[in-house]
Amino acid sequence: MPTLLVWIVAVAAAPENVAANVNGEVIRIDEVDAVLRRRPPVSTPLTAEQVRRLRRAVLDGLVDDLLLKQFLRLNGPKVEPADVDRLMGGLAAAQRKRGKSLADYFREVGRTEAEVREAWATMLQFQRYADAKATDAELKQYFEANRDFFDRATVTVSHIVLRVPADAPAGERQAARQTLLALRNDIVAGRVGFADAALRHSVCPSARSGGKLSPLTRKDPSQDEPFLRAAFALKVGDLSEPVDTDVGVHLIRVSAKSPGTPASFDRIADLVKECFAEDLRQQILADLRKAGTIQVMLP
Repeated sequence: MPTLLVWIVAVAAAPENVAANVNGEVIRIDEVDAVLRRRPPVSTPLTAEQVRRLRRAVLDGLVDDLLLKQFLRLNGPKVEPADVDRLMGGLAAAQRKRGKSLADYFREVGRTEAEVREAWATMLQFQRYADAKATDAELKQYFEANRDFFDRATVTVSHIVLRVPADAPAGERQAARQTLLALRNDIVAGRVGFADAALRHSVCPSARSGGKLSPLTRKDPSQDEPFLRAAFALKVGDLSEPVDTDVGVHLIRVSAKSPGTPASFDRIADLVKECFAEDLRQQILADLRKAGTIQVMLP
């Protein structure tokens, strides 16, 4: 966990109705619960622990939203009310075709008109900020750097993971790395097979199948970026050094790779631009979380 990030859970000292304080701006508990109420109903009642985790996940999203708004206030291009009015006009026309009104839309999404306008203003502001960064040279460089993804290459791996929370003390993560280094030495020396080691040590459902995972794409949402970066850098048969992710520390072995089909930049330029903007957003948020002061009061 970066030392500049202040992540405090202090329920007893939390001001009433404050879920988090982000660089001096608060996110209210009722804002978190309002997002939860917009989720589709579930058939089975959630346990108290499931509700707690869900509220924390929602709060994480709201923290990201607020961090991005704060960033755009200082760095984003100006968005005029008329820009949002045009979007509203398009929505109103679409609603009329459905025999509905804007009021019906706001009721369906569980938001007020002011909330929708604010969200769209932020969306437009970031879109314009990203467009300014997305020069032809930048996009072509991004395309080449991510050819594995755009060519739809895949890699099949097995892994051994020791779970370590992202906010665990540094000593706990280092101990996990040392354990996996010793295990790696045993695997390389032939004293234990990878599948047996996974079955005995890996804290993952895949342990039962020797740690084998389904084929992964370069930006597969099931794995963190450091895991995917390491997996795609390995050759078939290679065994990685310990790899740190937000969920723990891994050993990765590659069993197969598929190069996919070579993509043409000109044919998928819109997709490249879309992915570039999303990666830019994620990098900005990662930097903001490292540099920001974030206090969480939600239990």
